[in-house]
Amino acid sequence: MRYLCFLLIIFISYISQAQSFDKAFGKYVEEARPKAIKGEIPSLPYELLRGEKNLDRVLPAIDRSLSDTLVIIRRLGFQSLDVLHRVFDEKIEKQRILGIQFKGLEDSSFEIQSITLDNMNDLDPDLFTNPQKQRLIQLLNQEVSNKEVLIELVGRMGEQSAIESLRNFSQPGNSPKIRWATYLALARLGDQSAITKVKNKVSNLQVDSDVVYNIVPGLIYTNQKELYDYLVEELNKEEKNCEPADPDQTRAINCAYRILEYITPHIVDFPLTIGASGDIETNNYRKALETAREWFAVNPNYQIL
Repeated sequence: MRYLCFLLIIFISYISQAQSFDKAFGKYVEEARPKAIKGEIPSLPYELLRGEKNLDRVLPAIDRSLSDTLVIIRRLGFQSLDVLHRVFDEKIEKQRILGIQFKGLEDSSFEIQSITLDNMNDLDPDLFTNPQKQRLIQLLNQEVSNKEVLIELVGRMGEQSAIESLRNFSQPGNSPKIRWATYLALARLGDQSAITKVKNKVSNLQVDSDVVYNIVPGLIYTNQKELYDYLVEELNKEEKNCEPADPDQTRAINCAYRILEYITPHIVDFPLTIGASGDIETNNYRKALETAREWFAVNPNYQIL
């Protein structure tokens, strides 16, 4: 009898806590609604989302907001799901969150489709199930916002079956942005013709700030050593064509420093590390660059993470 009473107390407590989050999130949505009607985007309830550690109590309340008639309310719901990925650590929990996020790809709002794709692009590809990966490939042939982001996401999935579908977007008639994203995605999937195309393209560019910030991240994304080798070659150059990060500094700097920041987190057993600020952890950038150059000279067969 005592055992049954104990179970009953636990059950009542669970229901109470679930209703507590449900009520709190519902209150947040209703308080956000007047602002949403006026076109304002309210802040997310970070404290509420981070405070609840039981996904079963969280998902139903957020899921209801995803069918709201107001785009901004639905947007807040999908952005809340993104926050949950940083709250819950277990793979199965993240996969449950991801399963609901897929609703954003079917939303009538291109804004929500775009937000969903951006958020999915930050996730570990291992979280996606095979049916989900195939759904993303199918989505290539549908009208969707920010198609280049979808193309990048499909490339991350590592599915060789996507190559033929992707090649259609590398053809003339597509925008330069779409074609470039496609070459990068195909390169990531190991398509040698795409790797060669990308290498030939970047080899003819003079590296400056625009190239560093707009082109180098794409080369990093490919995970292809042939393209990383190009970046290593640039690390050994001394041309000062890049704008300094410090706005008070007026003299141009060597672009190798910026490239080094991009490449450092992706090399196995590399002697440098990146801090929380995104900068290389060093008190002497010149010495760090020398260290990197020497390391690559001794390790030409380096591996990419």
